[in-house]
Amino acid sequence: MTRYFIITFLFITTLVSAQKGTLSPYSFYGLGEPLFEGTIDQRSMGGLVAHVDSIHFNISLPASLADLKLINYAVGANHSSRKFSSEDNSTNNVTAGIDYMSAAIPTKYFGFGFGLIPKTAVGYRLSVDDQVDGVNTNSNYEGSGGINQVFFSLGFSPTKNAGIGLAVHYNFGSISRFHTHQDEGIDLLSQLASESEIRGVELNLSSYYKIDLSNRLQMQLHYAYQPSADLESLNSRTISTFTSLGESRDSQDVNLSNDGLDETISRLPSKQTFGGGIGEPKKWFIGGQWSSSEESIDNAFYSTGSVRYEPATKLSLGGYFIPEYDSFSSYWKRIVYRAGFVSSKTGMILNDKAIVNTGITFGVGLPVAGFSNLNIGIEFGKLGADGDATLTHDGTTGLTIAATPISIDATGELHLNSTPIDINQFRSSDKVLLVVRTLTVIILIVFTRIVW
Repeated sequence: MTRYFIITFLFITTLVSAQKGTLSPYSFYGLGEPLFEGTIDQRSMGGLVAHVDSIHFNISLPASLADLKLINYAVGANHSSRKFSSEDNSTNNVTAGIDYMSAAIPTKYFGFGFGLIPKTAVGYRLSVDDQVDGVNTNSNYEGSGGINQVFFSLGFSPTKNAGIGLAVHYNFGSISRFHTHQDEGIDLLSQLASESEIRGVELNLSSYYKIDLSNRLQMQLHYAYQPSADLESLNSRTISTFTSLGESRDSQDVNLSNDGLDETISRLPSKQTFGGGIGEPKKWFIGGQWSSSEESIDNAFYSTGSVRYEPATKLSLGGYFIPEYDSFSSYWKRIVYRAGFVSSKTGMILNDKAIVNTGITFGVGLPVAGFSNLNIGIEFGKLGADGDATLTHDGTTGLTIAATPISIDATGELHLNSTPIDINQFRSSDKVLLVVRTLTVIILIVFTRIVW
C-alpha cells in the first residue's frame, strides 16, 4: 500500500506544481491569494481545527499525531466556481486543483506525518481602459503560479491527555506576471514580464489538552504558534515589444541588481491560534478558535501603491453531530453532520479598505467501509472590501478523496467576491485544462481505489 501511495504522491506533486489554484483579482497582490491549509471536514466546520481524535490526521495541528491510532492516507481535490462583480462588470470563472495529499503513521511512542499542500495561488486576467493626454489606452494584467509546501510533522504525548507537535514546512513555487500595454492607433504593444522563484522554510508548533468533565463530556483545548519566516525570491524581468498579430520586435532583460530587486524577501508573519470546545466523543462536538498574525511585509518586487498590510485575525465556530456512530441497524445514524461559521480580516488594505472574508459552511460524512467515509461540504460567503462589496450568487461542486486508511471525500466550495477593476472573460483553453484536470483526478480516484 505504501509504495502505491508514494507513486501517487509523486504524481500529484507534479499536478500541484502545475495547477491554477485560483482565478481571483485579489491574487494580483503579494504572493497570491492564501488558500485554506486543512482538510474538508475541518473546512465544513468553519475551518475549525480545535478537535483531535484517534482516526484523523489534523494537518493544521501536528500535535494531533500524538492521539492517532490508525495509519492515515489522504488525497484531496476541488472544483470551484466563482462570480466576480464590480460596479461596471461581472464575470464567472471556475478552477480545479489538488487540495492536499498526506500520510500519517502512528508508532508506540509518537506519530509522524508528511504531505503536500498548496499555500497560495496566483491566477488573474484583468483589463483596464484609460485615457492619457487624450489617447485611449488599454492595459492587460495576467498572472499565474503560487506557493506549495511539503511538510513533515511529528507529535507525541508527554502525558495521557496531552500532546505536543512540530511541523516543518518547505515552501516552494514560482509566480509569473505579465503587463501588456497598447495605445489606440499604434500597432505595437509593449509587455513587461516578471518571473519569481520562491523558496523558504517555516515551522508550526502546536499542543492540545483533553479534560474529562464527566463520563460522557470532554473538553479540548489547543494552542498553535507559527514563528515568522522569510521566503527568498529570485526575480527576473523582461521588456518586450510585438505587433498586434503577435510578431516579436524586440526583447530586453532588465538589470534588477541595480535596484536590489534580483533577490528579495517576503516575510511570513508570526501567527497564534487559540481554540477549544466541548463534546461527547464519537457523538458531538462544538467549539471555536481565534487566530491572529502580525503585519505582513510586502515583497519589494511585487509592491504596489494601492495595497498595504496590517495584522490579520480570524474567528471560526463549528462542530459536528453523529446520531449513533456504531449503529448496525441504520446507515443514516452513522452519518456525520457538520456546520460552521468563519469571519476574518485578511490583513490586506486595498485602496484604504480592509478586505474581509465571511462565510457559513455545511457538510456531511457518509460511511463507506470500515473507517472510510465520503465527505461532502459546501461554503457560502463573501470576500471583498468591508461594507463596500458588490456580491452575487456563486456555486461549486467538487471532489476530494481521503483515507483512513482509505476513503473518498467529495467537497464543494462557494464564494462571493468583488473586484476593484473590470475583468475580461477567461479563455476557452482554461476550460479545457479544467476538464482535463478534473478527469485526471477522477481517473486517479478509480485507480487508487482498485489498487487498495
